[in-house]
Amino acid sequence: MEETGKVVTQQYKGLEAQFAQLSQQQKTTDFQLWQLATTVGQLVTTVGDMQNKGKFPSTTEPNPKEYCNAIELRSGTRYQGPSLPSEENVEEKATEAEEEIEDDKVSEKEEDEEITPLSEDEEEKWLMKRNQEELKKKLKKDESAQQEPKWKRMFLFPKDS
Repeated sequence: MEETGKVVTQQYKGLEAQFAQLSQQQKTTDFQLWQLATTVGQLVTTVGDMQNKGKFPSTTEPNPKEYCNAIELRSGTRYQGPSLPSEENVEEKATEAEEEIEDDKVSEKEEDEEITPLSEDEEEKWLMKRNQEELKKKLKKDESAQQEPKWKRMFLFPKDS
């Protein structure tokens, strides 16, 4: 009996060692399966991104800055938006328009009058005066074209060269 007890004990110890070895192998297999599942998930995501390249996503994302209304520069100044025209500006423009209309009426009256030929001196003076006026107009247009609009200066765009 003693011999059978020794044999049973040895078999039990052998089974215990095999169980410990199987348990370790099970843990290793579980870890390897977890790694494999992670890798497959990454592959699925990558393939999905490659197939949807250039297409819009099926679900839209809301704009997180939807209610952002203020514009502040690094210097701390705030952009208030375009200002409404004041009554003074409107009145000035109206008077300018009226003056232009009156000038047009005067020029029409001058055209209706009899045309008398000018002497050479008068013609030369008239041409010089007209040329000076045209040059002044061109200079004003060039100056106004060179001035940057206020919004462009506020946002500090690089100057056009």
